[in-house]
Amino acid sequence: MLGAIIGDTVGSVYEFNNIKTTDFPLFSPDSDFTDDSVMTMAVAEWLLTDDSHSMDALEKCMVNFARKYPFPKGGYGGGFHKWLFSPEKLFDWNGNTVTRRQPYHSWGNGSAMRASAVGWMFDTIEETERVARISAEITHNHPEGIKGAQATAAAIFLARTGKSKEEIRDYISIIYDYNLSRTCDEIRSCYRFDESCQGTVPEAIVAFLDSTDFESAIRLAVSLGGDSDTLACITGGIAEAFYKEIPGECAHTVWSMLPEDFKVILKKMAEKTDYRLPEVIIDLESTFASGEVKELEGVETFQQMVKWFFNPMKMQPRTIVELSLVVAGLIVGIACNHWTFFLIMLILTISIKGYLFLQQWKLVKALKEYRELSEEIETQDE
Repeated sequence: MLGAIIGDTVGSVYEFNNIKTTDFPLFSPDSDFTDDSVMTMAVAEWLLTDDSHSMDALEKCMVNFARKYPFPKGGYGGGFHKWLFSPEKLFDWNGNTVTRRQPYHSWGNGSAMRASAVGWMFDTIEETERVARISAEITHNHPEGIKGAQATAAAIFLARTGKSKEEIRDYISIIYDYNLSRTCDEIRSCYRFDESCQGTVPEAIVAFLDSTDFESAIRLAVSLGGDSDTLACITGGIAEAFYKEIPGECAHTVWSMLPEDFKVILKKMAEKTDYRLPEVIIDLESTFASGEVKELEGVETFQQMVKWFFNPMKMQPRTIVELSLVVAGLIVGIACNHWTFFLIMLILTISIKGYLFLQQWKLVKALKEYRELSEEIETQDE
């Protein structure tokens, strides 16, 4: 889930400016989530709120998210944009106008890019593939469009349930007839922009299979060229499920970009499934939820931090413990006429105080970034 969004965000700046190497900056000022992430969240919300997994409920979620985010980086694909915003311009297979949204026989990779939540939601691969089919068919009812969504969700299911890379390769190759025997080096030289499922999903899975960790998977996917954000979105979803670890800096960088409703959905997925957010995000969210954050309101500069932290009027439990250590050292020093113990206690107290100060300063900087991001989002909403 977050892995898919990270892949999408990293690949967003290379979609129309391909880079055929793994040596590139993961993030830049232009990095942002795209329609891939928006629709990933729409599908996740559908899974969380509709136990019957109906197409009507899925349509509502997808349309609502698109209306909330009508201009994501890169925009929505032509046919899908029409389906979302101008359904009266749609036609059925016989060329007749339709009275409501209908699938438009697409084999595009849009069905696969939004499927990662399905891979986390169910206890069996059969149910995973059944619901992945529904998530695709609402728009992408071409066999290749359906296959792309099912293969992506199946790969995530297999990865999160402990299957090896060879087991994942064998299953996807046999069931979905994808050629996963190639390497990224073999694909990269001749690969071009391809927005079809059949020209994206196998390559994205190969990038995962060739990788050694989450970051290398994202780098390999982007290095192939082509539809970089979607390739890395699919790869990132599988890599997160398999490696079960995302570098803290990657997770924190993207988390700070996300709207609040994205975060709410990701946290609900973590509550209702075996999906787990990275530890750095759990720690950050628990800190923001604590009373300590309220105490730090108004503290932004280093000087303000020093004044707040060393305020003698703030007798917190940890301050009492620190003073107790120093006093104990002083008493023992006087009683034994030996000041070494006092110096040890004093140095220990200063070290603890210094460590706590640095941790609080990191929190102040994180809070400042959070406030700035919130103000930016509010300005955009207005």
